Amino acid sequence: MADIEGEAWLALRETDRELACCLLFVPTDLRGLLSDLLSLAHECENAVRIPSESMLAAIRLQWWADVLAGDDPTVAPLAERLHGHLNSDKVSIGYLSAVIALWQNRLQNDIQGAAGCWAQAFAMMPGVEERHDLAMMASNIGRCFVDNDTTDVDLKKLRRHVGVETRWLFLLACLIRHGQKSRGTRTDGLLVWRMLAWRWGIRLPS
Repeated sequence: MADIEGEAWLALRETDRELACCLLFVPTDLRGLLSDLLSLAHECENAVRIPSESMLAAIRLQWWADVLAGDDPTVAPLAERLHGHLNSDKVSIGYLSAVIALWQNRLQNDIQGAAGCWAQAFAMMPGVEERHDLAMMASNIGRCFVDNDTTDVDLKKLRRHVGVETRWLFLLACLIRHGQKSRGTRTDGLLVWRMLAWRWGIRLPS
């Protein structure tokens, strides 16, 4: 299982380095699930963003829905890992279908765009959805994650609200704010050390 958890995190890192870094601070046994759920969100976003026609996007999204509901998980590494989470009761097919439906609904009504999808996806993440106060902050962070905007979430308050399974949200909020002040994080060689300090509430981004 450890190898599978590591594979999930490495796959997310290839897609989104910053998100992957945030997941370094959650328990190992949860990191694989969170990595795969966020990777699924990225797959849905790519399905809508990349094709030139909405019909192609709809086909791709339905492909993911069918694969996850079907009995052949070997068609894609992410599908295989998600089926593993389903088989171990870490997540339900209803939950995965609801995540995909966020992007399917966007094809019908794109008023909120990508920010709306990610806001709702973050608010639905494990450990978040059942807490209204945290879900509201997660939604705000999700919008800023897409729009490259500065989140107005109170970082000190957020740090008090998160637990071990939701700490990644706090670190992502710190990362977003730090990135706005420093004009990006991709070339920050001290990023992980900064995140370690933020995790303990030291020198939070202003």
